[in-house]
Amino acid sequence: MTTRSLNILILLIFILTSCWNKVETVKEFNIDELIWYKPYDKTDTVIFVSDKNELDSIIFNKASSESDSTRDFEQGFSNTNYLTVSYTYTKGSYHQPALMGDSKTRYDQNILNMSKSSDGYGDLEIEFIGTIFGDSIKNIKKVNDSIYFFDSKRADYSEMNVEKGIKDFTFSTKRGITNYTDDRNIKWKRK
Repeated sequence: MTTRSLNILILLIFILTSCWNKVETVKEFNIDELIWYKPYDKTDTVIFVSDKNELDSIIFNKASSESDSTRDFEQGFSNTNYLTVSYTYTKGSYHQPALMGDSKTRYDQNILNMSKSSDGYGDLEIEFIGTIFGDSIKNIKKVNDSIYFFDSKRADYSEMNVEKGIKDFTFSTKRGITNYTDDRNIKWKRK
């Protein structure tokens, strides 16, 4: 190997190493984005009662955060922050997640998923009992300063990964889910 070739190789390694180790900064989630997370500052069990006196007991977990990074010439170099609120139904609840292919494991449920990356990409997804709003979040109806109405007809997906779906739900930025209507037109209210 010639000296010139060696110098080019060293320069190339230096450039690649610099790209690989570059720190990518992610902007913080702003107040408008975090408003959805306000009701989930702690784990809470919420009971919903239907007009037929059926019960859904749902454990909404405290918001959790994660981060990861991409260091790949094909996918780019970026860092991403995630903020998630998961929930589970207690045994005996009317609504349940659908069973996976193994007929034993139920699908995980997240009411809120938000991400923001250093390359400027970010999204928010709101999902409740199989009704998913991502790109369609612009279709929700703002009732007042803190109440939003989500109609499954305007969602990206409905009845996803649940045994029994819903037609709509109401979300309060102070309390979380306050009520919903199931696919039988039965109304459910937060107790």
